[in-house]
Amino acid sequence: MTATAPHAGFLHARTEFDPAARPVLRVRQGERFLLEARSLLTDGTFETATDFRGAAIPVTGPVAIADVRPGDLLRIDVHEIRLADRGGMVTLPGRGGFGEPLEMAGLVVPVRDGHACFPDDVLVPIRPMIGKIGVAPAGESPNSSTVGRYGGNMDCRDVIAGASLFVTAQVDGGLLYAGDLHAVQGDGECSLTAVEMEGAVELSVRIVRPGPVRGPVVFAEGRMVVIGDGETLDEAATLALDETMAILRADRGWTRERTAMLLSAAADVSVTQLVNARKGVKVSLDERYLLTCPFERKED
Repeated sequence: MTATAPHAGFLHARTEFDPAARPVLRVRQGERFLLEARSLLTDGTFETATDFRGAAIPVTGPVAIADVRPGDLLRIDVHEIRLADRGGMVTLPGRGGFGEPLEMAGLVVPVRDGHACFPDDVLVPIRPMIGKIGVAPAGESPNSSTVGRYGGNMDCRDVIAGASLFVTAQVDGGLLYAGDLHAVQGDGECSLTAVEMEGAVELSVRIVRPGPVRGPVVFAEGRMVVIGDGETLDEAATLALDETMAILRADRGWTRERTAMLLSAAADVSVTQLVNARKGVKVSLDERYLLTCPFERKED
């Protein structure tokens, strides 16, 4: 990570994407900055706790980006994700995607040699990602565990180092927040948590030309990932599909029907967030199906 980059630490962690918060950093467009991220293990009480119902993973920020105004499409580049050497997971009664309720439990998961180390020598290859990242929405201050058009708790496993997230600013300066780092997470985060990690991320932000949707959209590993949210998975899927269609139609000039056929043949629809109050679904499509890049994105 860049040693001289502007930096915000754990003291600037918040549990809301608050548009009224005073910026903890002010950066130029394209300037790299560092945000430390708290985890379930940060305060040192996790291993002796018996009640995890109050556990919350905040975001760090906000960061104001020079010259950003409401309506500007922002490109947020993830340059690096640095993790600690162990993470935490919990289950809670009444939470998760399973039919039979889970009991309250906590687990510390060591991370060694590129693997999350579960009991009985079960090793899961890590794929570091950012669970919560986005900008402050106008006129509201949503909890950091909520997802929306501003980004937020997307829990999209494609927000990895090298990825670019596109989202539309709603307030002056954009006011970016990020946190909730995961060593590894499956789509849907079905038990409530991933391997929740303390660490830091290096990011940069700049304004790009307007896109055919307001976001959030991720480009990573040669794929475009469009994220929808809703009160139900059906609602979230419809939004993600409609926005993917809008991008592809703007790119190719096709009818809705022909575009829908291509998406049915080539796109993957999957769950990003299953366990929180507001659900998330993503539509993933290889970039090779786009004639031109509908967004100006991070160069390879």
